[in-house]
Amino acid sequence: MNLIVTSAKGLEARASVEFKEVALLSGIRKVTIERSAYDGVLEVEVENPKALLSFISEFVRSEPFKVRFVMRVIPVGRVVDTKIEEIVGAVTELAPSIGTAESFRITIEARDSPYSDKQLIDAIADAVDRKVSLDSPDKIVLIQIFGEYTGVSILAPNEILSITKLKRAT
Repeated sequence: MNLIVTSAKGLEARASVEFKEVALLSGIRKVTIERSAYDGVLEVEVENPKALLSFISEFVRSEPFKVRFVMRVIPVGRVVDTKIEEIVGAVTELAPSIGTAESFRITIEARDSPYSDKQLIDAIADAVDRKVSLDSPDKIVLIQIFGEYTGVSILAPNEILSITKLKRAT
């Protein structure tokens, strides 16, 4: 998976169809969507996820009422087993994308996590030698825990695509 797509609980099937239609409009032909074991979460694999995110962003701005079921689209940099050492390893691998003058924040979105947020934040913070900014970070270290596996991403705040926020801005 290289994207997580969220929807309201019970609307995963509609969000899946809607997401696939928008992806096809963008010119992307290979889209694999699986419903996760968690309500409101779809696991997606697409070619060129960054180009797709850019297309979706523009599409929602120009056609705000055509996207009704997809709530958020989140890029995933790495998928690892839910073990602190593997999560920290993935963060360490992705951390060079945080510039030396940039700040970061750690955000944990956990579903069935064997660890507390504090355990994860303490371990991850030690692996990233950059300034912390909780209010306006340049990058977000996003940890998405799904029981036995975890998605790890380091993203600029605008790379987490919130359809609701885009609609409000139009």
